[in-house]
Amino acid sequence: MFKMIKEAAAMKSKLGQIDKALREKILEVEHSGVTITINAKSEIIGLKLSPEVLQRPHEKVEKDVLNAIQQATKKSHDAMNEEAKKLTQGMNIPGLM
Repeated sequence: MFKMIKEAAAMKSKLGQIDKALREKILEVEHSGVTITINAKSEIIGLKLSPEVLQRPHEKVEKDVLNAIQQATKKSHDAMNEEAKKLTQGMNIPGLM
């Protein structure tokens, strides 16, 4: 039983390390003048619009922003999977990836 408690504590520590690494891994995606800054936990940190974007019809701006968010989210998920594999040494942890 003591061994199981020790393993659970080690797993909790490992999950904390993974969470921290994912929050610190910052990604940037640019699409049609829209720049999204996101971390590997899919938390959007920033949004920048180039001056040219603001000259477009609002329907086009909305579409460009949505596409940029979708690309950033995919890049974030890919980075999350890559980082988690590194930290877990390939071990599959349900709900993590």
